[in-house]
Amino acid sequence: MSSRLNFTTAIAICCAVIHAKTTITIDKAIEKRMIKTEVVCKGGLVVDYKIKNQTDDSLKIIVPAGWRMNSVKEEYQDILVTHEQILAMAKKQQKSFEIKGYCCEADNSGPTKGLKYEPGKLADKDLVLVATYLNASKMDENTEQYAVWAVSNNKPTANIVGKNDSLTQDLRHFVARVKGEPIPWYTLQKRVRINSYGDINEHPLQLKANVNYSSDKTTYAYFYVLDSKGQKVVITIGQWLVHGNHDYPVDLNVRGLDRGKYKIVLADENSRFFEKEFEI
Repeated sequence: MSSRLNFTTAIAICCAVIHAKTTITIDKAIEKRMIKTEVVCKGGLVVDYKIKNQTDDSLKIIVPAGWRMNSVKEEYQDILVTHEQILAMAKKQQKSFEIKGYCCEADNSGPTKGLKYEPGKLADKDLVLVATYLNASKMDENTEQYAVWAVSNNKPTANIVGKNDSLTQDLRHFVARVKGEPIPWYTLQKRVRINSYGDINEHPLQLKANVNYSSDKTTYAYFYVLDSKGQKVVITIGQWLVHGNHDYPVDLNVRGLDRGKYKIVLADENSRFFEKEFEI
């Protein structure tokens, strides 16, 4: 009889949560003191979000895309939620939820397990716009992280690269508009590794572009890369160019290059056909 009552009670609680009487955004629930919260890092960019429902109603709490959880210690990274979550709770229930986000302070230290976070608030307008876009899309984590950093830390929009370039191209264009900058002329694939402590390691991989050039004659030209000091850092590639207007396909391995600004150059002995700057 007891086990049957427990089963019936569990079903009743489940139904109460599914048909929650009150649906509310988390900021309003906090503001109205409907809930108490405690937020602690589980390691990396995942938090244990503990909530106590203080009302006599079941709640459906919406954590919106663009919700930013700030570390209580300024030297550690804040975390931005890019995908809306709905947290269901029965009346008076206390429950823990796992919430994952992305780093939005790339120059800060990675959060450690047990580090406390504030309950959160909506991020600034531009980050909310990017998070809302990502919420409606399906991108890999690497792409989403660079989209966030492009706004939060002004990292190059060209780093927003993914397996499906038709999707990431639209995202790059959107982020460029949000930032009020020109659409990047190239893409630079980088792989980011964020360990369980949140520490960030970036690895540049490949630069791709189609660069237009014009030549009034057939000539033998060289393609190379210059660092900020004007020194060649990539082996020179030589080839014949025919006269007229053409696109030059750039597919450049940039593994091993240090962070900084570089230029790609296409030139013959007398003139440069193009000179373009990129950043790692």
